[in-house]
This record gives sequence, structure tokens and C-alpha cells, in this order.
Amino acid sequence: MSVEQAPSVERPVAGGTEAPQDVVAVPAANGRRGGGVWRNRDFLLMWTGEAASVTGAGMTSVLLPLIAVDLLDASATWMGVIAAATWLPWLVVGLPIGAWVDGRSPRAVMIGANAISMAAYAFVPVAAMLGVLSLWQLVIVALVVGTATIAFRSAYTKLLVRIVPEPDRALANSLLFGTENAANTVGPGIGGLVGQLIGPVKGLLGEAIGLAVSLVCLVAMRPHPVARRVEREPLWASVRAGLRLVFGDRMVRFFVVQGAVANFGLIGQQAILVLWLSRDLRLDAAMIGAVFAITSIGGVVGALAAPWLGRVLGDARGISIMLTGAGLMLPLLALAQPGPVLWIVVVADALAVAGIVAANVLRRTWIQSYVPEHMLARQSTSAQLVNFAGMPIAGVLAGVLAEQWGPAPVIFAMGMVALLSNAASWCQPWLRRRDLPRPGRNA
Repeated sequence: MSVEQAPSVERPVAGGTEAPQDVVAVPAANGRRGGGVWRNRDFLLMWTGEAASVTGAGMTSVLLPLIAVDLLDASATWMGVIAAATWLPWLVVGLPIGAWVDGRSPRAVMIGANAISMAAYAFVPVAAMLGVLSLWQLVIVALVVGTATIAFRSAYTKLLVRIVPEPDRALANSLLFGTENAANTVGPGIGGLVGQLIGPVKGLLGEAIGLAVSLVCLVAMRPHPVARRVEREPLWASVRAGLRLVFGDRMVRFFVVQGAVANFGLIGQQAILVLWLSRDLRLDAAMIGAVFAITSIGGVVGALAAPWLGRVLGDARGISIMLTGAGLMLPLLALAQPGPVLWIVVVADALAVAGIVAANVLRRTWIQSYVPEHMLARQSTSAQLVNFAGMPIAGVLAGVLAEQWGPAPVIFAMGMVALLSNAASWCQPWLRRRDLPRPGRNA
């Protein structure tokens, strides 16, 4: 595909033996340009449910490992297995789940996924009370929740497109990203406090409660009419169509590959960051928590600033500037030293997170208008497959290199990987323009 022109979004759909499925929605009628999300009842319900769900997930990120360590005396190997079980479903079943979701109502998929996750989390305290909880059961819970999460996140963007008109999506994505980053800041802290007060097993019910709130909010939404029918494809033909979209479209392919390489650097930094802060810089747990809190605040700021940046700079130029600025900050993390220099570097890292999140808001908003609604789930899972494939490699490589060179050089090198990946946006002519192309508009 030429970079001078956007491809047609009316891609052919292969015929199949299944009955046609309504998957293309009429634009939501209850939103208005310039703040319409505040009058959009369904978006407010979605936002409320998301806030409860991600806060509970933040709590679970602390409580589930505590259950494994404190109650079941898990070894480091078991901890690695439990952690791997949360992302393994993306690599194994992500593509077929994305294709399956694209042929169904996103709201119904999200309701079912929430119910399954809620039951899985509720199983843990019940099994613990009966005295039958084991490490293998925690692995199974992680696999079940990971699989349900794929279905939920794949349908998430499709539902947003159905309930929020295009002029309001930048603000909607900004609010959702900001909430996610805020929850990632306070959720683990709440989880640690709850675990200390009532124990990690009972505390895990907090995630079940968060999912229950999200479930109620989804049920309370109104059904949305469809404008036309798109014929549902056979499953594996649908998977191939999603891969063709991601790797056949030059613009979508660039964002996927660029994001995967940048994430390789970011995951490499994160894999050894706590070790470096604790062992080399000799920070206590409270100081390390403060470091992560400050960087998370940067994510909230970046999310909330994204719509304004898109209006002032344009989404194409805004993405390039934000990614490059963020990339320049990331290698500086290796220069941290105890004292004032540490906090200068931490603020720089927070600015990097702000730039990355702002660029993600602008990119996601563009994807929602550029990719056909009936292919959004496949686009999401195909992109995530590329992203997740490199994460375990980055973590292991960073750990091995840190043993040889020490953490600081590895943190610098991984930051340079992210910088070079982000700066590659300037090599794309369509990202040097003011705005990204939309369907029906000139590139």
C-alpha cells in the first residue's frame, strides 16, 4: 500500500455457511461533539464499570502472589509459572478468540467474560476455606481469567465504537486511559492494605466485587441498533483476514511493529528496575512505591492531555512528537543516583510515560475510525500477539545481561531500543503530516 493514500476500509468478507450476523452499529445518538460523553449514559456506565474492574485488577496483582507465597509457600519457579499463565492465553488462543468476538455482540461477550472471571476469582477464597486450595488451582485460575480477559478486551473497543460517536472518542479514550493509569497507581496499594487487614484470600473478593460492578453496568446499558449486516466468516478464514489487516496495511503494520519493539525496551527496563532500585540504589519499599506512583501519575496526565494535544498538533504529528519526547527520556533512567538526581530522573521517566500514554490515546482513537468495526477485535488480538511474543524474551534477556554488565547499562540500552523505535515515526511520511488519514478523506 502506498503511504500517500489510505486503503479502502470496505474490505471484502469471505462467504461462509453460517447465518449473517449484525455487527455494524449505527453511531450512538446520545453523544454530542465537544463533551458529549458527559451526556452519554452508556459511556458513563462503561467508564464506571471499567474503573471498578481495573482497580480490582490492581489489587489482584498484589493479592494473588501473596496467596501463593504466604499461604501455599510457592517457590520462585511457581511464581514464574503463575505469572506466565496470565499472558500465555494471548499467545495460544488470542487469534481465534479475536475472530470469534468479531462475529458477536461486544456487550454480550463482555458480560460473559466478566461472569467467568468473577467466578474464577471467587473460587479461590472458597477453596481456601475448604482447605483444598493448591498452586495448580491458582495456575488454572490465572489461565481462565487470562482467556476471559482476551475476550473482554477484544470486545471493549468494539463496544466503545458502538456507543460513542467519532467526534467524542478522543475524550472517551482519554478518560478510560486516565482511569486505568490511576487505578494502576492506587490498586496495588489498596491490595496491600486490604491483604494486611483481612488477609490476601478474603481480599481477593475485592476483584470479584469490581467485576460484579462492571457486570451490572454492562447489563444496564441499552442495546444499540445495527445499520447493516456483515456476513460472518469461518473461524480460520476470519483469523487470516485479521492477520492480513495488521500485516498488509502499511500504517497499521508500522504501529504494531513499532509498539512491539518499543515494548521490548520498556519490558526490559521494568524487569530489572525493582532489583536495581533496591539493591544498587538501596531504596526501601516506600521509596520504590513512590517512584512507581510518580511515573503512574505521568500516565494519568498524558491520558488527560491527549485530546488537547491532538487538537493543537494533529494526531499524526502529535504521535510522532510524543513518542520521540518519551524516547529521549527513557535512557536517562540509568543515570539515577540517591538524592536529588533520583527524583529528577523519576520526573523525566514520568514525562516519558505521559508521552507514551498520550500517543496511545491518539493512536487508539485513530484505529477506531480507520479499522472497520467488524474487524476491530481481530486487529486487537493480532497486534497483542506481536506485542506479547517479545515480552518474555525481553525480561529474560534483560536479566541475563544485568548479571553480566550490571543493571544500569542494561536499563540504558533498553531505553535506547525504545528511543530508536519511537523515533522511527519520523521516517513515515504520513506521520510527519498534521493528521492521520480517515476513511472517506484524503491522506
